[in-house]
Amino acid sequence: MNKLASALTGLEGERVALCDVAVSAVLQDLLAEVTVSQTYRNDERTNIEAVYTFPLPLDAVLLDLEVDIGGRVLKGVVVEKKAAEEKYEDAVEAGDAAVMLEAIEPGLYTMNVGNLLPHETAKITLSYANLYRWAGDRLRFFLPTTIAPRFGESPHQPHQAPEASLTVENQFSLRVEVFGALRDAQFVCPSHTVELVKSPEKAVLSLQQPKAVMDRDFILNVKAPQATRSFVLCGQDGEGMTTIASFQPFFPGLQQPRPLSLAIVIDCSGSMQGDSMEQAKQALDGILESLQPRDRVTLIAFGNSTNALSSHLLPCNKTHLTKARRFAKSLDANMGGTEIGNALRQAYAALGRTEAADLFLVTDGEISDWESVVDEATKSGHRIFTVGVGSAVSEAFVRGLAAGTGGECELVSPREGMADRVVRHFERMRSPRAKRVAVRWPNGAANITPSRIGAVFEGDTVVASASFDRPQAGGSAVLEVETDKGEIVRQELAIPASPPASSPDGLSTVARVAAAARLKEADDGIGLQTALRYRLIGPWTNWLVVAPRAEDEKALDIPALRKVPQTLAAGWGGTGTVSLSVASPRIHFCRSVDFAAMEHFDLFEIEPARRALPLDLPEPYRRMLELVDADASRLDIAGALDLLTQSGLAAEFDDLLRHAADLGLGVDVVAAIVLARLLGGPLGEFLSGDAQVALAPLHERAREATDALREMARHGTALARLTQEPVAREVLRQRFDGEALERFARMRELLDHLDDALRRSGERLQHERARHAHREGGAIA
Repeated sequence: MNKLASALTGLEGERVALCDVAVSAVLQDLLAEVTVSQTYRNDERTNIEAVYTFPLPLDAVLLDLEVDIGGRVLKGVVVEKKAAEEKYEDAVEAGDAAVMLEAIEPGLYTMNVGNLLPHETAKITLSYANLYRWAGDRLRFFLPTTIAPRFGESPHQPHQAPEASLTVENQFSLRVEVFGALRDAQFVCPSHTVELVKSPEKAVLSLQQPKAVMDRDFILNVKAPQATRSFVLCGQDGEGMTTIASFQPFFPGLQQPRPLSLAIVIDCSGSMQGDSMEQAKQALDGILESLQPRDRVTLIAFGNSTNALSSHLLPCNKTHLTKARRFAKSLDANMGGTEIGNALRQAYAALGRTEAADLFLVTDGEISDWESVVDEATKSGHRIFTVGVGSAVSEAFVRGLAAGTGGECELVSPREGMADRVVRHFERMRSPRAKRVAVRWPNGAANITPSRIGAVFEGDTVVASASFDRPQAGGSAVLEVETDKGEIVRQELAIPASPPASSPDGLSTVARVAAAARLKEADDGIGLQTALRYRLIGPWTNWLVVAPRAEDEKALDIPALRKVPQTLAAGWGGTGTVSLSVASPRIHFCRSVDFAAMEHFDLFEIEPARRALPLDLPEPYRRMLELVDADASRLDIAGALDLLTQSGLAAEFDDLLRHAADLGLGVDVVAAIVLARLLGGPLGEFLSGDAQVALAPLHERAREATDALREMARHGTALARLTQEPVAREVLRQRFDGEALERFARMRELLDHLDDALRRSGERLQHERARHAHREGGAIA
């Protein structure tokens, strides 16, 4: 097998059409311009259609698409969506090659590569522009690389819906060039290990290793106290020009803090397990430390259900804060799915009609139906300040929720500081509210965007744009903010007097970025017209490339669909951590292979080395680990009871399993819960990398089963109590099965039995290891 074929195969033999991603970025003139090249190769014997759904920054404006296939380089064109889909399908049916890029939701795109012939390669290069968003003296260059699994049914077509894999490692290379005033900034990359080389002209950052796994967002924090952060950009727009003004307002003399009425909502769903939950707890600690005696607060944790500190706001006295800290300390990512809508509705109810009440939400945002949640939140009348946590946060949701309600969003990766983000949000919440915000332009301004400016916070970025039918506008753009206390703050930016440089096609990047902002407020007719004129994709248009083939080169069959899987986000659902190490963030869960250095490498020719397990492990536990090492695929519900039995551990849990059988429960499911808890707890440190990969889905199923038992126990107890009422006895006497209901009520006893059995097993393991250490004169850490 050659090195490229190896790169196209996952760790379990999956065929992966995406074989390379290369990213280059230029930060200059207060714009980031980024180029992404995706290389697809068909290493099969039949023609295929490769489909890859991937993320880009929410503010990315796609500028160009180019396809290199069959020795030809073709430029993409923007086509009305329905027509693009029809032309793409017609080309594929005719045996020609075709590429279509579609925006399926904000920040999410699907690349369709149709009729890739056997052993054929296609290199697809797209470019986009991003305006910087300053917060104080820092900005955050952000490149998402993967899409974490989302709770709920995907709203997208089956071929578009992202699917994560534990065994496929998509990889990318990266180079960032920084020019101008930012060249001398301070650079911190919390997500990856990078190298920095400076010259008089530029600063260049690149990955320390040639490739990195696409399992987390690439984050580059830039701190530039001396850089210009309020500016005006101008660009040609046909016969006229477009202007973008970026303001960074400051409100001197308006620093009197206001008391807060605050509902803190914390995501405790299963996807938060690991790094994200640790970040959430850090945020919660910071929030509680920042509260003042005049504030009022409640806490709401959520997953499938909700758990609230109180149903109403509590004064922040010593008693209530102590109670809140106890509540916070007890939280864990063990509440099932991400039913965030219910949690927010409970928060709205707790806030009631309180004026100037806010929500503080900490979540990874991994839900499918997020747009309906944003719509409902917008109507609530309460500001929501979001903190998006994790290595692959859903930016569109957490930013959309904040923007739609007049709040603000902070994204925090596992190795970024949480404390300063919490402090920043509290500064925003305590500052005066804007009663009126307007941007005034010189005479003749048209296409003014946004039509209404929402929240304005000190030190944050406010962006507005306008177009003119003349090559220069003159004058100034003025931001005017009136607070709810009656103070008025103005910031004026001069529009450059010289006309913008001419663009080859008459449409500058500035004009296209401004047009993309207008699309967010446009109706169908104006939206389609604007998208076609400025070559933008969105709800009404797609990028399309058709590469006709000679008759003897056409594909003869319908292509086989090959979805490109997402590499599972690092730390998602507790699968490892990125908070402690950047250099080897996935070392426990995957293999890393230098394909370029291994010409004849074959993944399936490796004989795994037999691991030496600690001598102080008691025999049943050693036997369990050896069985799992020998065949990690047995880590599922069907194999759990056999593993416990063959290792000799089933005897320890015999009473528990009999208890489950007496209640009519599936003994194999309870055995799976025991196995997942054992391997995720006292035996976790001894698992091999492959076993930890295989354990993740079992751990998720065990957590779901435990949550279901808790729910049945809770409702069963309530129903048993209710049926003791005389009226209930009359209603139910003809068909009430009291014995069955009693079994549900006794599930709480089973859960307690489960916890006690696992606790005793862990203590026995520790005791046996300590005895061994004492006999050998050693010590157990």
